[in-house]
Amino acid sequence: MEKQHVTSEYEKAIQYIYSLMQDGTLQNGSKLPTERTIAETLGIGRNSTREALSILHGMGMIERVQGSGNYISKNAGESIRQMLMMMLALGSITKSEVCEFRCTMEKSVCSMLIEKGIPFECQVLLEDNLARMEQADGSELVSVDKEFHELLIRATENELFSMIMEAVMIVYREWIDLVLRRVNTKEKANLLNYHKQIYNSVLERDEAAMKAAVDGHYHLISQMLAL
Repeated sequence: MEKQHVTSEYEKAIQYIYSLMQDGTLQNGSKLPTERTIAETLGIGRNSTREALSILHGMGMIERVQGSGNYISKNAGESIRQMLMMMLALGSITKSEVCEFRCTMEKSVCSMLIEKGIPFECQVLLEDNLARMEQADGSELVSVDKEFHELLIRATENELFSMIMEAVMIVYREWIDLVLRRVNTKEKANLLNYHKQIYNSVLERDEAAMKAAVDGHYHLISQMLAL
């Protein structure tokens, strides 16, 4: 006979908070009910409520403000970043795997833009970015490169893409920023060319050219990182 799962008190509290998110009562930045209110509403102990809130805090889903209470996190992507950093530290994933994932996700972002089109205001910003990239060096090149990829993600107008990609980018940037600061003339020319190819292929809605450009870009980065 299959053993039935008995919902513990802290799980009831987590499910209750989740239900408040689902029905729109709680949104990003919303203040949660107090421990006492949750405990009384569900008929559970305050220690169980406190345990549930601690778990959600550890997951990055809620933020604690001293003297004010608990709030729904406005930056859920931070928990993804922390998880990636821990997995890297434990050796569960490698830098090479992060780069592969980043490459695949960028192709997904660009595929979405090929299907939807790039908003005109984003086109203007991307073209300005590419013009500045030609003149940039050192820390400025790092900044402009980061901006290019962020603009592509923003152009999708997809919050899930934005949250996941931002978390991965923060981890990824810790390595790429170092190599971009010491990029040589040939590497910079190739890097700029790949960025232009990515943008133009998306604008022209050429899926094959886009994938080739993204693969070329990340192959170059992998070489520079010696992965």
